Amino acid sequence: MVAKVNALVLISMAIMATAQNQQQATKPTGVCGTDITGTGQGDLDAIKGCKQFHGTITMHQPPVHQLTLAGVEEIIGDVLITGSSSLRTLSAPNLKSVQGELRISEHTGLQQLDLPTLQETTGLTLSVLPELEKIDFPAGLSKVQDLTIQDTRATIIGGLKFDTLNKFTLTANTLMNSFDLQVKEISGELYVVGNGDHMEFKASQLGSLQTGTLRNLDSVDLSGLTHVISDLSFHQNDFTALHLDSLQDIGGTLTIANNNRLSETSMKELNLIRGALSVGNNTQLTSISGYPKLSAVYGTVDLAGGFDTYELPSLQDVRGGMRIQSSSAKFPCPDIEKKFKESSVVKGSIWGCKSNMDVDSMDPTIGQGGGGTGGGGGISGPAGGMNNKKQDGKPSSGAANVAESAANTVSIIHGAYMSIVAAGLAFTFGL
Repeated sequence: MVAKVNALVLISMAIMATAQNQQQATKPTGVCGTDITGTGQGDLDAIKGCKQFHGTITMHQPPVHQLTLAGVEEIIGDVLITGSSSLRTLSAPNLKSVQGELRISEHTGLQQLDLPTLQETTGLTLSVLPELEKIDFPAGLSKVQDLTIQDTRATIIGGLKFDTLNKFTLTANTLMNSFDLQVKEISGELYVVGNGDHMEFKASQLGSLQTGTLRNLDSVDLSGLTHVISDLSFHQNDFTALHLDSLQDIGGTLTIANNNRLSETSMKELNLIRGALSVGNNTQLTSISGYPKLSAVYGTVDLAGGFDTYELPSLQDVRGGMRIQSSSAKFPCPDIEKKFKESSVVKGSIWGCKSNMDVDSMDPTIGQGGGGTGGGGGISGPAGGMNNKKQDGKPSSGAANVAESAANTVSIIHGAYMSIVAAGLAFTFGL
């Protein structure tokens, strides 16, 4: 048996060595396969004869007005050009692909960025470019995993052609008042915060995402969204209505807070929230309504505002607690208590319903104080996504336990798979 195991180990090592040798064989030698750390045009001119460059290009605080990366069509590595107050123009006229991160950041005087042939990159960060007014990809940026556009003067971004993303960040672009994101899936985070004063954000084709944070918007269109794997929050927006009528389930917490013009919510297909439902300090919202099919909330229902009425006709299972605070004397707390507490719809220990409250005396709802959803309002306990802290003290999302469980499951499956592979090799080679 020991001999068989040793033979299997040797076979595995041989396979790995072969793969490494193949990789090394494809990597060019000389200037086309060596990392560059430089500050000037000469460093880029040294590789202009390389159509394919293997390595990382790092240029920090280049003391020049112009940089041109000519000749290179594909880079297997990162391109990191950062931290110059003098750089005015940056161009890569032939660059089609970056198999790594393309980061252009902290150039306070950059006015022109030319990437006319770029079609794909693993990650793209354009950050702290306060003089850059135009961002365009004429060839069509059709493949990117992580995209960050932060602190620019751009009003529009042209040439985005991808269908899926891992992460999308759009923030602090103060002259941008509209953005149409034509993607179908975001497997990670959607973060749209602090752009133009009248920002209209549209992502009508987006069907699913991991987490979403949307803030400071005049309008939002997520009409195609059906699934959210973790948390979804809307903070400090100026829209009057929030319609998510295709949304069916949320794997974490739904937070709607501090939207002072919001008077209507509509989520006609929403049936399950695995975290908490938190609605707080939306001063024009006078009814808890718009959730006709919501049947289960695995966390806590935490609502605060000027509610006169409520409509939760299908809610049958609240596994956390329920707390409702209303400034209206009309709000029917006795009816709420009879329907949800006495009938054991609410299964958690947290319970409270108060009407005719002074607004200033209300406790903040879950996540109301900030963009997150992991705590607040003086509510504690494991049931509602409140007091969600990992052992390292960092807040976790409303779906953290679900994610951790999934990760453990994947680990087990991976281990079983590797055992099967090993057994197959042993059988094949007669070990």
